[in-house]
Amino acid sequence: MRLTIVTPAALIAEVDPVRHVRAEDPTGSFGILPGHADLLTVLVVSVLVYRDEAGRERFVAVRGGVLTVRERRAVEVLTREAVASDDLDQLERDVLVRYRRTAAAEEEAARGLRRLEGALLCRVADHLRITGPRHGVPRLEPR
Repeated sequence: MRLTIVTPAALIAEVDPVRHVRAEDPTGSFGILPGHADLLTVLVVSVLVYRDEAGRERFVAVRGGVLTVRERRAVEVLTREAVASDDLDQLERDVLVRYRRTAAAEEEAARGLRRLEGALLCRVADHLRITGPRHGVPRLEPR
């Protein structure tokens, strides 16, 4: 089975063959062995683990992404950011903490943007109610 991990900026890993891949999506951790059925899933911030032909475990911290299994022999991971390491403790201590902070900050920013969009729409609707129809824009009436 071939494993490919890609970010927009770099090819992080291209390993052939691999014996096993373990990843994590919103439903939890799962494993992929050679011959696995085709699969498409969204990954969460986590550490992807794979075992190479010599039986050594390798680790890649991923900042979410998409994992596909194609033709029962190709595992592909597309992710925003990834760091490969043989030191799982270092990945969990440094990289995953940074990825999780970044994901939390992005979610908070998205919530703030949604609040601003909602407030803007309310202000526009209020303005249209107060000023009445203009330039062919129908007047909004309360329900």
